[in-house]
Amino acid sequence: MQIGILLTTSSDHQNTYLVSKLSEAWLKQGHQVDLFLMGEGVYNGFAFRSPKGPQTPLSALIGLGAKVAVCGVTTEARGMAEGDLYPGIEIASQYELSKIVDRADRFLTFGD
Repeated sequence: MQIGILLTTSSDHQNTYLVSKLSEAWLKQGHQVDLFLMGEGVYNGFAFRSPKGPQTPLSALIGLGAKVAVCGVTTEARGMAEGDLYPGIEIASQYELSKIVDRADRFLTFGD
């Protein structure tokens, strides 16, 4: 199954933990996970790991096969650049988000 996820909350929000655990479980079951970070969610892609962060950082999910993209506009607006992100995270546009939605069997949104 192809699962698309939009995450718009920061790394210290409970949604990040939930998304990381759900994604980890789905990937281990052989499903494909496409994760798009937007708004405050782009902070989840920041390579610095906070002690309050999820138990499964994005780098581990990428290692399991997840595809992760961040919104270029909100990343730039927050002063972040490609070098600030975990390796393997793509800076993308809303067009990429629309492609994730289109190819997903299930699409979930986690935000405030």
